[in-house]
Amino acid sequence: MTREVDVGLETLDIDLPAVITVDLRLNEPRYVKLPDIMKAKKKPLDQIPLADLNVDGAPAVIETSFEPPEGRQRGIMVEDVAGLVAALKDKGLV
Repeated sequence: MTREVDVGLETLDIDLPAVITVDLRLNEPRYVKLPDIMKAKKKPLDQIPLADLNVDGAPAVIETSFEPPEGRQRGIMVEDVAGLVAALKDKGLV
């Protein structure tokens, strides 16, 4: 893995599993030109039957039930930080 640091690039060897974060500049889009789009429309599209690929067509995930999420409770307004801390203590969060 190579990452950008203040003085250049740093290459790291890490064991997997690992957590990796990325920068905004990682995925720069490629813009397709109109002539390339027109050429792609004229190319033939091969259709291969699923049986020829030796793949089971059954769905991999079976949905057993579906329920909408519970409605959110109404929030409370606090005047200052002390009120926020008191409200969190009342709910047992602090």
